[in-house]
Amino acid sequence: MKNKSKYTVTIGIPVYNEEANIDNLLISLLNQKCGNFVLREISIYSDGSTDKTHEKIETLIQKNPIIKLKKDRQRKGKYFRVNQIFRECKSDIIVVLDADIALVGNRFLEKLVGVLIADDNAKMVAAHQIPLRPDNFIGKVIHASFVLWDFVRLSIPNHNSALNFFGSATAYRGSFAQSVVIPTFLSDPHLFIYLMADKTNGFRYCRSAEILQWSIATLSDLEKLLRRTIGKKDEKLEKMFGDKIKKVYFIPWQYKLIGILKTFIRLPFYAPLALLLNLIMLKRAAFLKPDTSPIWDIVTSTKKPIKYEK
Repeated sequence: MKNKSKYTVTIGIPVYNEEANIDNLLISLLNQKCGNFVLREISIYSDGSTDKTHEKIETLIQKNPIIKLKKDRQRKGKYFRVNQIFRECKSDIIVVLDADIALVGNRFLEKLVGVLIADDNAKMVAAHQIPLRPDNFIGKVIHASFVLWDFVRLSIPNHNSALNFFGSATAYRGSFAQSVVIPTFLSDPHLFIYLMADKTNGFRYCRSAEILQWSIATLSDLEKLLRRTIGKKDEKLEKMFGDKIKKVYFIPWQYKLIGILKTFIRLPFYAPLALLLNLIMLKRAAFLKPDTSPIWDIVTSTKKPIKYEK
């Protein structure tokens, strides 16, 4: 643990057309308590945004110079920007956030970075993600399927699983992030980051640091998500990490059963529909052509404002 002075923290936010919520997130970040660290900068990396994202950010910059906007006219994908954040941010801790989330409470950052401050062996820590339920019927069914999955993954002891790394809100030890260069040839750069941290048992999960994010509300958006290569077989990654890859997404049956039972108790009407939807989409996914491009087809139904009151 560092004793001489407070840890420095930089926030990195990759964005592409996030006009709906970016100002809400930035205002929430500006209102965060910083008792156990010094917030050095909020760096926003625009991945070729064409909407009013820049305009909203620049309005806030006028009174808050701690916010920095780095524009690129060319769209290169989220993990190109994550690589850029890892390379350019030099703070003790780097927090990478998606723009379509809300932070729960004004001590979110203290809780998240506090894990790295207290544990010298921790390399990265993922926040606890809570899906918000859409108003439409199919959105509620999809939301129930996400709740089911959350109950499954959170049943895993110590939450030490790649399944608990969503990438929407993660804090990284600066020395670790700066040592990680995500290869551009990987189809699952997300898993690469987790495996690099897991080499030294460096992954942590913080239940008390909570974020909110809209659940997918349409079947077309669900298909877009299923077509992404995140969580799918990556032969090049297998060559790098060997047999460990085969075990990384394995879930013992008892945890799946726990997740199903908890979902039926919490959402008795939507749980059976969610199970049916999962079975249908699982079969359909086998026939969907994977989208191997680093530039994802955007899931639009989650791009809605989220205002969270303390």
